[in-house]
Amino acid sequence: MLGVLLTGVAVPARATILTFDIFDPAYSSTENYPEGYGVNPEYGDRVTTSSSPFGTTTFEYGVGAEGFTPNVVVEYGPFSIFTGGPSLWRYDYGDLTRVLYQGSTFTGIGNDYDFLQIVLRADAGFEAVLHGFDLGGWNQTDRTVNAVSVYNADYSGFDPTLNRVFHDANATILGAGPSSSTYTFPTPLRGNVITIFIESTNLGADSELIGIDNIRFGQDTASDVPEPGTAALVAAALVGLAARRIRQAR
Repeated sequence: MLGVLLTGVAVPARATILTFDIFDPAYSSTENYPEGYGVNPEYGDRVTTSSSPFGTTTFEYGVGAEGFTPNVVVEYGPFSIFTGGPSLWRYDYGDLTRVLYQGSTFTGIGNDYDFLQIVLRADAGFEAVLHGFDLGGWNQTDRTVNAVSVYNADYSGFDPTLNRVFHDANATILGAGPSSSTYTFPTPLRGNVITIFIESTNLGADSELIGIDNIRFGQDTASDVPEPGTAALVAAALVGLAARRIRQAR
């Protein structure tokens, strides 16, 4: 539905899709899903396979043609020790199945949140590369949120425009039909840190009515890290410059 074009960015080498398929044998065979419970914070970290065990649960991922993301970890927030945080659900967020929503929205208890953020954090020397994601409105109903934004850094909250690389204000999130809203970036958004920020203050405690799914991201070597051959040339140039300055000083 929506897209953004950036120039001069290389295509990443790997991609992983967060489908939020987390299977737990503690639940019935028909559900087999920790519905309404907080997302496991390890889900999405350093993905190297489409299915992997984690304790008694199993994490499953969609896989883009590019491959996996062993140098990226994923963080979900915000989180309240009293009311929890981002949680999982199976159905009725538009036409999406198995989604993540902000579960910490109960009023009057601890810290309640009316926004959802997902952070992709790459290792030093790497960048996370965001291809897109889907959003759906609960109960197969269209919803409007203040904004859907992406930052190529941690979002501080003090300056909403700082490091912002994508912004959709007063965004209508589809759900009726059922349907959903797809955000795609033909030239992917990239940075050592990428933050997806769903700002739904206008919904208050109803911010739980927005679900996210199919977060497709990759990894690449950092664009500001020179290739080995380039680094060698730079080093040689610096040595030559230093020698020249020593000769001129004599």
